[in-house]
Amino acid sequence: MLYAHYSKGARVMFNRFKSFVLILLVSIGILAPLLAQPLIEKNPQEVAKLSIVSLAPNATETLYALGVGDLLVGRTDYCTYPEEALALPSIGTLYNPSLEKLVSLQPDLAISTAFVSDELLLALENAGIEVLTLNLQETFGRTYTLIREIAQRVNKVKEGELIILTMQNQVKDVVEKARTMEKKRVYFMVDFGSFDGTATGDTYISEMLGMVGAINIAQEATRWTYSKELLVANDPDLIVMSKRWGQTEEETLKEFSNTKPYSDLRATKEGNLVFVDSDMISRQGPRSAAALELLAQAVHGDDWL
Repeated sequence: MLYAHYSKGARVMFNRFKSFVLILLVSIGILAPLLAQPLIEKNPQEVAKLSIVSLAPNATETLYALGVGDLLVGRTDYCTYPEEALALPSIGTLYNPSLEKLVSLQPDLAISTAFVSDELLLALENAGIEVLTLNLQETFGRTYTLIREIAQRVNKVKEGELIILTMQNQVKDVVEKARTMEKKRVYFMVDFGSFDGTATGDTYISEMLGMVGAINIAQEATRWTYSKELLVANDPDLIVMSKRWGQTEEETLKEFSNTKPYSDLRATKEGNLVFVDSDMISRQGPRSAAALELLAQAVHGDDWL
């Protein structure tokens, strides 16, 4: 190498120069972003011929938001947004997808979440299908990680960062505005009847409630489960509802309002029951910032406008 032929003094000066350049790069913020990107963008030609099956609605939404929805060759029954996704063949439900149908689509990549069984993931790998697993539902902030990881894989890093920046700005505005609002004691209803499901304290939806200035009465509970006794005892100011599977909002509201002990709750008697788009709120992805604002509007009502 040419470097080996330099004199000792020249090599010392050369090393000092390298050190100076390194320090300069750090000082002006060029090196830091590079170090923050451990993954290298894929070759555009490699990504162009990539075919993907999405095993998660939020992955489907993210791919379309990144502008690469055309890479999708399959989806689940729950991948209903955007509307273009409905034209794709479905491999079944999140919890029981058809391996045979999935393999027949001949994807290069399957994107999954924590809801997909280890057995299915192993079968996909044995079939030579790459699997990108995103178990990121612990916090709202990890929504950005999900978008970044998908963006990296499909060579849309810049687009992903733009989506994230736009979301972060909207989230900042919502949180700042919510700080000026009166805090309400809220119950987020996921299901009711034989099983009372809610956004417990270990869920990212509970975090969202806190971000919009609500007090989650189920904050101390875990695993999406709450008891009727605690619901009655804590008697919330407001119940945020989502329609039950296969029902309209009117049908869910009627059943809830006429079933004990829900009919005895103060929020029910005073009509403080409000519906939200459960798909939008429950799917961590590019619509999560907009979902946060919708939740804020639901909690604060006309005061938010």
